[in-house]
Amino acid sequence: MSVLSMAVDALFDDPNLSRDAVWRANGDGDGLPVRIRRRSPEAVIGVGDNRFDLDAMLIDVRLSEVPNPAKGDTFEVEAEDGEPGGLFEVIGLATIDSHRLVRTCEVASIAEDDPEDEEP
Repeated sequence: MSVLSMAVDALFDDPNLSRDAVWRANGDGDGLPVRIRRRSPEAVIGVGDNRFDLDAMLIDVRLSEVPNPAKGDTFEVEAEDGEPGGLFEVIGLATIDSHRLVRTCEVASIAEDDPEDEEP
């Protein structure tokens, strides 16, 4: 194991930086427990005299845990210590770092089905 991979593992193992989640291929099945880092970078893009505030939600996941994330996969994050949880669907794949240790996925929050909302 390289020093860099040990550093990446330390980041993902840190409870202040990363969270437990369940990854499901195509959003189906029991899923696989993984560690993720959730980020929401913000960019202000200017086009002519207009300014657009672009919000993105990104999830970093180790390729050793999820080797082939794809659009339609989901990450279910449990709420903990006042931090909100949620269900997130992969809507786009971003970069793999140059050492091929971490994949960044663009995700969108999706509402979970509420059984009380369904009529018999």
